[in-house]
This record gives sequence, C-alpha cells and structure tokens, in this order.
Amino acid sequence: METDIRFDRAALIGRGRTAEVYAWENATVLKLFLAGFPTSLSQQEIQGLRSANKAGIPSPRFLEAVTLDGRCGIVMERVTGQTMQQLLAARPYLVTHHARLFAELQAQMHSCRAPEILSRKESLGAQIVRAGVTSRIKSIALARLDVLPDGDTICHGDLHPDNVLMTARGPVIIDWSFSTSGNPASDAARTALMLRISNSPGTAFQNNWADHEARSLFHRVWFHRYRELQPSAAKSMRDWLLPVATARLADGLPDEHDMLASLIERLAARH
Repeated sequence: METDIRFDRAALIGRGRTAEVYAWENATVLKLFLAGFPTSLSQQEIQGLRSANKAGIPSPRFLEAVTLDGRCGIVMERVTGQTMQQLLAARPYLVTHHARLFAELQAQMHSCRAPEILSRKESLGAQIVRAGVTSRIKSIALARLDVLPDGDTICHGDLHPDNVLMTARGPVIIDWSFSTSGNPASDAARTALMLRISNSPGTAFQNNWADHEARSLFHRVWFHRYRELQPSAAKSMRDWLLPVATARLADGLPDEHDMLASLIERLAARH
C-alpha cells in the first residue's frame, strides 16, 4: 500500500539516472523516482530492500512506499557516510583493503536467499530483448541465458564501489532498484563487468576514483577474495558474461557502448 504525501520543503541530497533523493523527516530519506519511470522499478527496489533487511544484509531499512504527483517514492532509513568509490578516490593506497571488504560484503549477500522476489534470469531476458544488438547476437545471448542454471540467491544487480556507503556501523549496500533472485555467478559477473568497463574514459562509474593500475588491482583483489568465499559462483562467472553484457547494453550508456559492443561480439563468436 502506498501513502500519498505532501512535498513542502525537503532538501535534495542526491540525484541519479532514475531518482532523486531528499532528506526527509525523523532521520529518513525519500527516494523519489523520476517522472516516466515505471512503478515496477520502485516495487523491485522495495522487494529487494525488504529481503535484504530480513536476511541481515547491511542495507537501509525500508519504511514505506509513497506517491507524489504520480511519482513513486520510497521512504527509508537515512545512512550517512562516503561511498567506497569516494574513499578510493581520496585514498587509493587503501585499494587492497577496500577490494577485500567489497568482496566479503558481496559474498555475504550471496549466502542469502530470497525466492519471493523477481527472477534474475527473467530480468536479464527482458533487458536482452531491449538491447540494441543484431537479431543474431540477441538470439545467441538468449539461448545462452536459457541453459544457464537458475538460483534463489539475493542479487543486487548493480553492485560496484559507488553503491557501497561506508558508515559508522560499517559498509552498507545502497540502491536496490535492480535487485533480483537468481544465480550468484550472474550478479558477480555484472560486478566484474562494471569493474572492467570503468577503464573506459568518461563513464559515470569512473569519476577518477583511481588510476588504471589501482582499478586493475581492485579487480584482482576482489576476484581473489570472492573466489575464496564463493568458489562455485566465481568459477561460473565467465559463463554469464555474454547475457550480462548484452543486458547492460540495454541501459543505454553512450560512454560504454563501444566497449560493450566489442566485448559482446567477441563473446558471441565463441558460441
């Protein structure tokens, strides 16, 4: 059930591709999705947050769903701190420490289950259908997705250092808009892809958080630690790269397009 609210004087504290975030009453925040975004996006985040809260995954506590002028919103606990990406930009010499912490946080999430939320394979399939690729590559990616094993693990869907907030109580995973239930290898593959395409100049994820060498080190340390904690998922990660990369292309980020398109062509050629 959603609550209709009045929007008098709230301070804007953040804005992304899909939503604005406002300081709200009683130490909470309001995440207000931009006009035109489907209700399903907010519902997906609500389901993910509830599942994460229930499983004990460090995440903002969901409070209620609201509407404002036809826009969907979520009121949640306000957590304060810098993102891991911001800390890496300021202190790149701590890259190994943060990469291990990041891997441990993701591995913790991938030990939790939430069969009640949206299927990861279903979500990826819908994105692949929308992706701007040839029908041949689309067919290959969908066929590859179809034979991959499903699961019921909580998958964040967009986990990278800018979606981990470093707070007084420890790291907290934020932005659950793309959360699903599925095979953890698919979620880890998305993270691996994000960490690699951050090398592309101008991407939103890059933001000069570290130089090329530090980013490469972060990726290596993250993967090594994640493999220690989730060996099966780490071993299967490559199998998911084609459908995950094709789904990522559907996000329509121009700075990533050429790198993703090239990667997808190479991966498709192997099938």
